Amino acid sequence: MNFDARTLALGLARGRVVVGIVASLIPKLATGAAPGAFGPRVGPLGRMLGARDLVLGAGAVTSIKEKTNDAEWVGMGAIVDIADGVALLASRRLPARARFIGIGALGAGALGLVLARMLADERNQINDEEMLGV
Repeated sequence: MNFDARTLALGLARGRVVVGIVASLIPKLATGAAPGAFGPRVGPLGRMLGARDLVLGAGAVTSIKEKTNDAEWVGMGAIVDIADGVALLASRRLPARARFIGIGALGAGALGLVLARMLADERNQINDEEMLGV
């Protein structure tokens, strides 16, 4: 099986859509890494996080398939993942599972940045070839 940047980015984006759907439907799962995350305010926060990931994932899936703005959508998701990872790792008094989620988010963010760069390079190469008439 051939795993190019587009295929990997599509898998990452589809994963984000799944996370977004699950977080929207089961908000306690999305916010369960934080202490006290089972209070009355967890529903709106979890759904908000879920909606964010669902929109970022759906936008990335669409743009990757259409080959338009794919690097930008994947890059935006990567920045969000890195911000989530830093927030989870820098916060005090979070349980160990939050640290693991933070590490996972940083890893997904780093992968997303690499894939975004690869997609941008692919697009630039295609544009250059079209301009040269190759």
